Amino acid sequence: MIRNRVERLLGESGEVFTREVFQGDEEIPAAFWRALTAPSLFAEPKAVVLRRADAAPDEFWPKLRGPLAGFSAHVWPMICLEKPFGKKGPAIPKALSSQPYYQVAEKRRWIWTSPGLTRRDMAPMLKDWAGAKNLSFAPGVLDALAAVLPEDMAMAGRELEKLELAVISRDDAPPSAKNAPQPGRVLTEDLSILAYRPGMDAFAFLNAFSKPGQEVAVWREIFEQSLSPEDMIFKFLGLLRSDARQMWQIHMGEAEAVRLPPFVKTQKEAMARRLGPGGLTRLFDLAMDAELGIKSGAKNPDQAMEFLAAELFSLFSR
Repeated sequence: MIRNRVERLLGESGEVFTREVFQGDEEIPAAFWRALTAPSLFAEPKAVVLRRADAAPDEFWPKLRGPLAGFSAHVWPMICLEKPFGKKGPAIPKALSSQPYYQVAEKRRWIWTSPGLTRRDMAPMLKDWAGAKNLSFAPGVLDALAAVLPEDMAMAGRELEKLELAVISRDDAPPSAKNAPQPGRVLTEDLSILAYRPGMDAFAFLNAFSKPGQEVAVWREIFEQSLSPEDMIFKFLGLLRSDARQMWQIHMGEAEAVRLPPFVKTQKEAMARRLGPGGLTRLFDLAMDAELGIKSGAKNPDQAMEFLAAELFSLFSR
């Protein structure tokens, strides 16, 4: 989303900008300061983009006062804070919000904030995407697509790449009928190639293992789910650990500390009783093994998920 925002701003400027991108979660190099203060050899406009600036130390922000004190027609600084929103919105470091240049930017509305891709933003994003790709939507397709795409820009982008390829492939194929769709048109049937479905419920997933005869259904669910992207499986493993923690508390007599609907709490209490302390501990081990396997490179996300499922079958069969 930041990349799209940068491209839009630069495109609307009417100038041809080069881009120099730096990372705030690494040591800020001398090249960053040179890029901010020195014009290019032929005085070409350049955008100096600092990503993940929220990771920069507090002493970094006062150093920006000098480079940002004046206006340069050749240098456009873009500072990106990328932490997730808190309950009260974006978290701005005090060392930054107290700087005069930040207050000027705030007053002049130079600050763009976004919670990420939300369902409300989906339709405008899709219109921008279609316009950039010279595509159009058949009646009703835009709304249908906006309702099913994941609220994650990277994952949504992968699904849109597949749609674009499907439309291009169809346009390149010899027409098979007189009423063939117009070129560059996204049709309702194209949406069938989307792999995304809402994320798997971790406890429902566990519950399926506890029911004899559900093996085929569980494996089908695993293979149909879009859990390959690392961020998806890490979220799932986080939910799995959370469920295991709640069941541990319930089993150890701390049920009052677990806030759940009575029906769900009863289900988790029954599973905790069935697994016992040893089985619940094993859940934590399996989640940790899956995460470690991916982060170490020993397994890809699909392999980690299949191994996790096999171990859960073994755990519940005992």
